[in-house]
Amino acid sequence: MKLCPTCGNQWPDEQKFCPNDGSALKTAGTTDLVGSVIAGNYHIEKKLGEGGMGAVYLGQHVKMGRKSAIKVMTQSMANDPDAIARFNREATNAARINHPNVCAIYDFGETRDGLIYLAMEFIEGESLSDLLEREGALPPKRAASIFQQVGDALQAAHDLGIVHRDLKPDNIMLTKGRGGADVVKVVDFGIAKAVGGEEGQKVTKTGLVVGTPEYMSPEQLAGDKLDGRSDIYSLALVLYRMLTGTLPFQADSAQEVMIKRLTDEPVPLNAAGSGLTFPDQLQAVLDRALQRMPGERYGSAAEMARDVTQAVGDMADTAPAVDTEGATQIISATPSAGATVAATRVAGPGAPKPRARTPDTPAVAAAPPAPAKKKPVMAIAATVAVIALGGGTAAVVMISGGATRTPSVTPDTAQQRAASDPSQTQRPAAGRDLTQRRQTTDPQTTTIPPKDTTTARVEPLPERGIPVSVGDATDRLYAVLDHFSLAGNTPAPIASAAMDTALAYYNAPGIPAKARALAAYIVSQSEGALENKSEALRWARIAVDLDSSNKSYQANLSGLSRPPQ
Repeated sequence: MKLCPTCGNQWPDEQKFCPNDGSALKTAGTTDLVGSVIAGNYHIEKKLGEGGMGAVYLGQHVKMGRKSAIKVMTQSMANDPDAIARFNREATNAARINHPNVCAIYDFGETRDGLIYLAMEFIEGESLSDLLEREGALPPKRAASIFQQVGDALQAAHDLGIVHRDLKPDNIMLTKGRGGADVVKVVDFGIAKAVGGEEGQKVTKTGLVVGTPEYMSPEQLAGDKLDGRSDIYSLALVLYRMLTGTLPFQADSAQEVMIKRLTDEPVPLNAAGSGLTFPDQLQAVLDRALQRMPGERYGSAAEMARDVTQAVGDMADTAPAVDTEGATQIISATPSAGATVAATRVAGPGAPKPRARTPDTPAVAAAPPAPAKKKPVMAIAATVAVIALGGGTAAVVMISGGATRTPSVTPDTAQQRAASDPSQTQRPAAGRDLTQRRQTTDPQTTTIPPKDTTTARVEPLPERGIPVSVGDATDRLYAVLDHFSLAGNTPAPIASAAMDTALAYYNAPGIPAKARALAAYIVSQSEGALENKSEALRWARIAVDLDSSNKSYQANLSGLSRPPQ
């Protein structure tokens, strides 16, 4: 398939020019970059991976000889300021953290021919996820060593006010140092947020949050404001899995795991069936780190890492024989293609997946953990939806709105404008013209993977009357497009999941017309991927009716309106 850089539509390979606007078509994707030199500095040797946002290549600096992982955005994404903002945030966040246990960012920019790229440290190794899938639980001292380095990396980020928000074994890379010791690199700061200012982590007006459910903190599940203590909770879950080979909440599905995390107590280490006896001191560390209330956890990753090192000091350094019967089900992720892994993977293996059924003042260290305070979770539990995309697992928590394929009456745009939150900074309109020039603003964007309808459905909740800002809706709807294949062969589960997410926004109260137009456009694209042409055409018309000036929507409608050849 070929891609129009102006309207974003795809056309057969034999087509040379876009029938809609006459633009010269380009090959969808960036497969032709191997052998070329990017920005005059990076010779592209081979492709390492590819996804919705772009591709990652192995490159070598032509003068320095240094190997780098080069992430290059696709042409369609490079025409959109929201995509640029997301791409730029990953570079900005990671580049600020100068630490040996954080993947280094070398360069970021745009070439003369419009390629937007990010050059980062190339890591030859494997993820902690791959290691745990292969070897199971780790010897306690090895686990503590890895934990210490991850804790140091997080502390460096937290000292700068950056919260990772998606800490999991898949985002912890391991290489070998002197004597075969593990060397840790924390990667993928693409959804990280700076605390405070415009980039501050806030509850979105629609209540949507992103992360990996097995490793999300209760406040992240609830859509609350996050700080470094959310990462500490996730880090504690990573430690638990390294020590026992499983996770501390027993359930058959990720939905149940998330609900239990909000209501139940974690299974103690010695009850995890690992075959080892863990000291009370180590259990106390985990008890404190896994408190549901952030104020009752460790105030810093460094403090927790110190206590973990002390707690395992007298333990025998042997790996337990893991018996996971009755424990949280962890389905093996697809292993990496090889031992050489790019620092940031576009479509690598994800965290352990559920069954497909489908700073802060530290608390006194010596004090016993207070009983966990249970937050009201009925609304949260009723709306937990889980998906598995591209080998990874993510969660969407929705505060209001059910999903239905029947569009409501065309909205009164004046009423919607009045309903939108005037206190929110207005970001680029949802029905953006993909031909517009790049903007210099860096709107907050957060990847929200869509819900897989084969696993769960979003239950409607009572109306809370919370308005939705156009900027938030734009950011989160745009993120859904990351999961569509440029080759035009998007899998049906992904298309269905994208449609459900878009419908939830479309039907949410207070959504402005331009945001609803984008949602309708996504539904149209999803219906097209599902080969429901009549529905795709109907939603394409709705998108154009809501935002008639958007060329992408017009091109989509035009393409669907043509008779089959």
